[in-house]
Parts: sequence; structure tokens; C-alpha cells
Amino acid sequence: MLLSIDTSSRHGGIAICDADGTVIEARLWRSTANHTAQLMPAVAELLKAQDTRATDLDGVAVALGPGPFSALRVGVSAAKGLAMAAGFPIIGVDTLALEARPHLTPDGFTAAWLDAGRNEVAVGWFSGDGERIREDAIVAPEIALEQEPALPDGALIYCGEATHARRDAIKDFGDQRGDPSRPTVAAPWTPADRLWALAYVAAQRLHRKETDDLVSLQPYYLRMPTIGVSKRRDRVRQGRPSATSSQN
Repeated sequence: MLLSIDTSSRHGGIAICDADGTVIEARLWRSTANHTAQLMPAVAELLKAQDTRATDLDGVAVALGPGPFSALRVGVSAAKGLAMAAGFPIIGVDTLALEARPHLTPDGFTAAWLDAGRNEVAVGWFSGDGERIREDAIVAPEIALEQEPALPDGALIYCGEATHARRDAIKDFGDQRGDPSRPTVAAPWTPADRLWALAYVAAQRLHRKETDDLVSLQPYYLRMPTIGVSKRRDRVRQGRPSATSSQN
């Protein structure tokens, strides 16, 4: 069994899945802080419900972000602590790839959005096979729409937590473009989507022995944290696994 941890936003969750990535049991919550108060009690409750111990698990998976600095540190630190204590593998998957995965289509393209603060969104663009087609970016939502890459015909699916409150704006943008060869869809979102995706992707990677280094694995901030440093627009590329390992 594999334990998955997601603290990428205020919506957090953990799940235990089997070797095929099928979720057996999960816990979901919404935190007003950084998940410190919810995460480890939820892990203990979930393990007790499954009548198992952390040392009986085959590995731990964690969503790397982008996301709030403190929240990501809580999830990654907890996953590392469990992996170190129990001696099992750790697998990190970037959250934009997780948001996109349930909505990938061979006949179109997917744009995953996560809230990045300052009324901006972190955006990842994916082809139908889950490969990134441009660099991730943090921009205002209207800029994200205007900067759509030049694409062949096919549906454009906007998905992810940050699209939830912006579905009307996305629909209006597609209507204004008026291109029947490229319909625009704003997919519905639930907190369970990316947690279930994390469980499945991590289970497949574990089966292929594509695990991460416990010491070097870090959150994928995308933008430099502003805690204790001057506010800058730097993009921090640390933490995101390779395109192959993060999306398949």
C-alpha cells in the first residue's frame, strides 16, 4: 500500500491506495492555516482505520506544488519524515501535472491553473499525452487566457482549483474567440481529483521503481517564497520531477 499526501492549497488530503493506484480510503479537509494541525492526526487516523502501521507501507507520495510556501513544506517534510523513519521510498509529483491528469484528452490540450496569490495563477500547459508544451508560468488569469500557445485544432480544457471561480470568464473568452475548431471547456473541480491522481501516478512510478532521492527532493515553488526575503519575481525551478516521471 502507498500513502499519498497533498497540501498544495487550503484543500488538503491523504489517501491510501493499493499497488494499482486504486484509492482504498482517504481523508480530505480544508485548512485555514498550513495543514500542521490536520495532517499527522489524519495520517494516524487513516492508518488505524486500515489496521496498519507506517512501517507496513510500501512508500509515500507527496504533491510538490506550486502552492503556498508553508503548506508545501508541511506536506513534503511529513512525507520525508515518514520515509526516513520507515525506510521506504518517496515519490514527488508536481501539482499542475496532477490537476491536468484527469482531463487529458488525445484530441486536445489542457491548461491547469492553481492559485498563486496576488490575484495570479500558476499555469501548466499539457498535450494529450501529458507532456508539457511550454514552460510553467505565474500570471494574471486574463493574461493566462491571452497567452494561449499556438495550437493545432482541438479542444482547450481549462482545469484545476484556480479555474473553479473563473469558469464564467473562461467560457466568455472561448465564446469571444468563436473558433469552432477549438472549443473551450472549463472542467469542474473537486479536491479529490488531484489526490486520486497523485495516488495513481505514484503507484505507477513505484511499480517502475522511479522513486526520488529523499535528501534532494524539494517543493516546487515556481516563485521565490516571500517569507523573510524581499519580494521578487524569480521563478524557482527546484523540486519538479522530470516531465517523464511527473506525468506518466
